[in-house]
Amino acid sequence: MSHFATPVDHKQPRLPLDKFASETSIKVSALLLNAVKLLEEDETIAIDLVNQASSLLGTRMVDGNDVADRIVVGGLAPWQIKRVCRFIDERISYTISLDEMARQVKLSTSYFSAAFKNSFGVSPHNYVIKRRVEFAKDKMLNSNAPLCEIALDCGLSDQAHLSRVFRRITGTTPSAWRRYQTRPNIGANVGANVRAKLAVAEIY
Repeated sequence: MSHFATPVDHKQPRLPLDKFASETSIKVSALLLNAVKLLEEDETIAIDLVNQASSLLGTRMVDGNDVADRIVVGGLAPWQIKRVCRFIDERISYTISLDEMARQVKLSTSYFSAAFKNSFGVSPHNYVIKRRVEFAKDKMLNSNAPLCEIALDCGLSDQAHLSRVFRRITGTTPSAWRRYQTRPNIGANVGANVRAKLAVAEIY
């Protein structure tokens, strides 16, 4: 028996391309919306949803960093701001790397740096330095600890390091600032102002 290829029926009804594109767009949008909602609660499921959307679009599979990078646009999300601020304040006595901060909010270091600056107006490094200075001010006002000890408590290598960054931020030295701010009738108001700055992360 002869074998012949089955002729193709060119008259078969086909799904219009615009209808197919519309249905695909709806499915992809639904998957990505669910991924956004689940990103903080269950990253694994969120990644799976984005992979499903990628398959529909015929694009490559993505990993965890891709998910976060593509969902967060511009600045950091509110939950990311709160988490990274808390992380910095809780580890103010230690070295805080860019990679550690980025991992807290599930972003690559390059994207995190850009998003952080967009949200805070300064780089992550400069923000950490400013927080160290604020913590140092609070300790100078509320304790008799020597500057060398305060420097270590704020994550700086020594008193000289504290003096350099303090002067760069405030325009004066820690010892001069301490003498001036602890004068009668000045310390109370300054102390309230410093405490307010230390609490800035709590508003997120």
